[in-house]
Amino acid sequence: MKRQHFDINILDAPLGAEISDYKLRQDLDEDDADRLQSALADHYLLVFRRQRLAPRWQQALGRRLVAHSLASEGEVALFANLQLAYDTLPAALRRVVHRARAEQDGAAGPLPLVRLHPETGRRSLLVADPATTRLVGASAAESDEVLHELQAHAVRPQHLYRHHWQPQDLLFWDPHSVTPVPAM
Repeated sequence: MKRQHFDINILDAPLGAEISDYKLRQDLDEDDADRLQSALADHYLLVFRRQRLAPRWQQALGRRLVAHSLASEGEVALFANLQLAYDTLPAALRRVVHRARAEQDGAAGPLPLVRLHPETGRRSLLVADPATTRLVGASAAESDEVLHELQAHAVRPQHLYRHHWQPQDLLFWDPHSVTPVPAM
């Protein structure tokens, strides 16, 4: 298997890097795969331009590089850096989130509002997910207030990457650090 040369260009955003001059394929060279995995760990989101992949290859790559998405040209997608959102929480709110657990639609039980990345150990917020419905043990009013404040904080412009889709773009992101955000 032949190794490919590629560049990693950091985006002017709070997350993300564009991988240039690389053609993704199912049989990734192990060195390339390690370098891409490292770039994903460092930048949380990778943008590959002009990729022509069959759906089965997209799925195979998604298993190696976490998550992927394709969209139509001209669409805009937003992604929130949940680690940065956690890092920039006001101290009082940080104390609240460390104690709190939240119910989430589809979850088997309450989840912590702060999660640790399984590989890096970095903390990130869980609340940008609209399925987070209420804080356990809080009144409805208190729960709504805290969740609203956390969700608003997570999607502040300084935590967002705005991707303008071009033909054949392919994105991979780390779901422990980044979440897609509905267009605002």
